[in-house]
This record gives sequence, structure tokens and C-alpha cells, in this order.
Amino acid sequence: MSSLSQYRVWRPPHQGKTVNGCSLHAGHSRAEITHAAKCELAEKTLRRFGSLRLRVTGFSMIPSVWPGDLLLIRRQQMDQIYPGDIVLFARRGRLIVHRVVFKTDDPEAPSLITQGDALRSQDSAIGPAELLGKVSGILRSGEWIQPHRRLSFSARIMAMLVSRSGRAAGILSRLRARRRRPCEHEALCRS
Repeated sequence: MSSLSQYRVWRPPHQGKTVNGCSLHAGHSRAEITHAAKCELAEKTLRRFGSLRLRVTGFSMIPSVWPGDLLLIRRQQMDQIYPGDIVLFARRGRLIVHRVVFKTDDPEAPSLITQGDALRSQDSAIGPAELLGKVSGILRSGEWIQPHRRLSFSARIMAMLVSRSGRAAGILSRLRARRRRPCEHEALCRS
């Protein structure tokens, strides 16, 4: 006779739950579950304390925001956001930082349309529940800089190049990371 303990199936602790609006099931990897939990923690921290620092990992906002940049996010309401602002929002278990390209004036159903500087298409509308805050500072190469509301001509050309070639994004990012590594470490130790 066999015991039931031989046939126990390990189930991840979050299986069947929702994290940051994303339902978790056996098909999600441990890394996906961990990422969703981190996003949920960041979202709760920002909502409760009003500010948060996040390190960027993606390429969608090059050249305004580079992978490795540290962003200072401040909690903002929909009426405090304007076209040109860079905002943080939560969607399907992920945190996304994109630029606002359009804002509706409807007080009953306010929404924002965003787009990554290096992306070809706009995101679907963001409602007040998804909006987490606005990027108020970027730590790059040891200096805090204010995000620009508009891209310069050369920045638009670089964004267009990145949007058409993932390889270009990777090459530019690696070159930039090599150039700034020593300064960034010193700045993080000072701040």
C-alpha cells in the first residue's frame, strides 16, 4: 500500500492568486511570479509613501530613459499629468514607464494615451486606477536630471533608429553602459 505523501504535488505559494491584477497559475515560472510580486510591492510602496526609486531595464524610452537609469517616481493624480510627462503605470502585472502623448478632458472618464519614445505604436488608454505616478528625476552618470517634455531632433532620430532595430538598441545600450559604469557606482554610494 502506498501512502498519499508519495504523490504530493508541489504548488507554488501564489498559485491561484492574483498579483498586481495578474492571475497566477501553474504555467507561470518562478521568475514571472517573483517579478509580479516585486511590481505589486513597488505599486503599494508608491501608493502608500508617495515616492519610489526604480531602476530601468527596458529599451522603449531610449534616448530619454536608458536601461540602468534610476528613476525617481512621485505619486500624481490624473489632473496633475500633462502631455509630454513621463509616467509610471501598472498593467497586467508589469510596471511601464512611457510618455503621455494625449490626455482626455472628460471629467467622468479621464484617460491618458502613452507611447514609448522608441516604440512605433501607442499604448491603450490608461485610467486613474492604472496610473501610479510621474517621473520627476533621472539619475544618470552620477547626476540627477529633469526629464524633458519634448525630444530634440537628434533624440527623435535616435528613437526612430531604436524603434526600427532591436540590435541598434542593444548596441547603443551596451556602449552607454560601458561609458558610465565607474561614475554610476560612485554616485549610488553618495546618494
